[in-house]
Amino acid sequence: MCGIYGAYGGEGAAAQYRSWSEVASRLLRHRGPDGSACLACMGGRCLLGHCRLAIIDLEGGAQPIGNEDETIWVILNGEIYNYIEIRERLIAKGHRFRTQSDTEVLVHLYEEKGHSLLDDLDGMFAFAILDEKKEQLFLARDRFGEKPLYYAPLNEGRGLVFASEMKALFPFPGLDNHLDVPAIAQFLALGYVPAPRTHLQGVRKLMAGEALSLDAGTGLRIWRYWQPRIETNGTKPPSREAAVESVRSRVLQSVRLRLRSDVPIGAFLSGGVDSTYIAAAIRELQPATKFSTFCASFDDQQLDEAPYARLVAEHLGTDHHEVRFSSVDLLAIFDELIDHYDEPFGDASMFPTFAVCRAARQVCKVMLSGDGGDECFGGYSEMFGYHRWDGVRRTALASAAARRLRHLWRRDWRGVGLLGFLSKNDWELLHPAERRNAITSSFLPDHRNEAERGLWELEVRALEHARLPYPLSAFEATASSYLPEQIMVKVDRASMRASLECRAPFLNPDLMHFATSLPVEYHFAAGLGKAILRDALPQWVPPEIRCRQKRGFTPPLCSWLREELKEEMERALDGDLGELRHLLNPLPTKELFHQHLAGFDHSNTLFKWLVLARRCHEAVLN
Repeated sequence: MCGIYGAYGGEGAAAQYRSWSEVASRLLRHRGPDGSACLACMGGRCLLGHCRLAIIDLEGGAQPIGNEDETIWVILNGEIYNYIEIRERLIAKGHRFRTQSDTEVLVHLYEEKGHSLLDDLDGMFAFAILDEKKEQLFLARDRFGEKPLYYAPLNEGRGLVFASEMKALFPFPGLDNHLDVPAIAQFLALGYVPAPRTHLQGVRKLMAGEALSLDAGTGLRIWRYWQPRIETNGTKPPSREAAVESVRSRVLQSVRLRLRSDVPIGAFLSGGVDSTYIAAAIRELQPATKFSTFCASFDDQQLDEAPYARLVAEHLGTDHHEVRFSSVDLLAIFDELIDHYDEPFGDASMFPTFAVCRAARQVCKVMLSGDGGDECFGGYSEMFGYHRWDGVRRTALASAAARRLRHLWRRDWRGVGLLGFLSKNDWELLHPAERRNAITSSFLPDHRNEAERGLWELEVRALEHARLPYPLSAFEATASSYLPEQIMVKVDRASMRASLECRAPFLNPDLMHFATSLPVEYHFAAGLGKAILRDALPQWVPPEIRCRQKRGFTPPLCSWLREELKEEMERALDGDLGELRHLLNPLPTKELFHQHLAGFDHSNTLFKWLVLARRCHEAVLN
């Protein structure tokens, strides 16, 4: 795990951008505190920079790394989990290696397969390969978007500057920092800005499973080499028992590969199904090894999962750590962490995530997590909550009756959620139309057309998933957007701020393809999701963990906004909003804040506004 950055341009680009590269290296040092280097390549027309967090081949894995004749260079952020198998094949073909690192396989595999090397990789990665003979820069991001990669085109697409985090691009000379209005609309809809946009017009990011090449002949080319796609081809599924065994073997193999490391590895353990499964798999693979587990413990008992995690840790015999923190601890890093994410990012679970990562880094350099379990196995309540009623929803009479009743039903009456489900068709469940008007009305008239364009882009993406019946469409949509753009962004920035590498065994393409190809009924049972993963858990796992409801990893944001963050929220609504005052109308949000203070819960909407006010304050509006 590391930080990478670089620039590709015309004659003298390396010398011209050298001072920027020194700033970029300093700004990315948290991602790679174990060493740094910057190489001028291609006759001074390209810079490749790297900040290293040493995980594999501690002595010999420094980057950039070149091939035998130093005409191909690579910098990598992340890990190639199957590098040993790839290395053996390449050695058999005559390639000579200078290191034992996973990074070096990329240059030799590129020599063999060019851009098609991506087909062979099992890993989390963002890398840059420079081919000096072709005078071509090649960038790529892993399939699930575990590792980030931002870029800014230069000289009308003839040049490029890139980095692992936006903060390294901010000081680049002449960077276009005009606000991207469609991106702001997307943020208000989703709580994150989906790739390829960012909140600045001059900066873009590669999508998960996307690659980019740039050379003098063909210019800039971007393509998607992989994306989560569910096919309903009518093939006969395995029996439920066979599916459970296949899940066990696939997860175990994925964990085995992700245990490759030359530094200590631990695991996050919440006492939920996903993290329990990963910790149990580590113990199965390493029965005699003492490894560390970490759990976040909150003062608020309604949020505290420590007792469940303790049960699992005691059975597995781990060196267990309960990271206890209060609202005071989290609020102490509030503004600092919002700024660290660079883009507007509206997931308040970033605060406890960073706090537990910071604690884990005192003991381990690599942690395994249960991220991706919900996306593979249907763990979100909107997927399974009313699944037993899905057949009823599809009847015209029931749907029409629910629509009529819904207008009469008070929002605080029991059953309002079920009525909402029964009254919607598959498209409305996937892409709620009611949020569109609320978002566009919050923009001032001069900018509503641009905001509409951003929301229209979201609708186009949703239409692609809507070819599938619900909830399969939700499986695919969640894996395509929410997973890479919110979950992975949260984990990457929080963990790398603590110089900690996080690996997610559930994020394996073969595993996800298998899991999402199973009949929906395999995933939902007894009003819960992830039924098949629960069945695959070891026999010793007690019912209170096996049958636990999913619980969000969130701080008490609702009470914060009424108490500790009340003044900050008031400043965000009434103070100096910078260019946002010419873009958004604060009155609807002010009304929501008044309602929130009176007892309603509008935490998510208010937090988005708070984040926007901080992250967009210095941007410029056209």
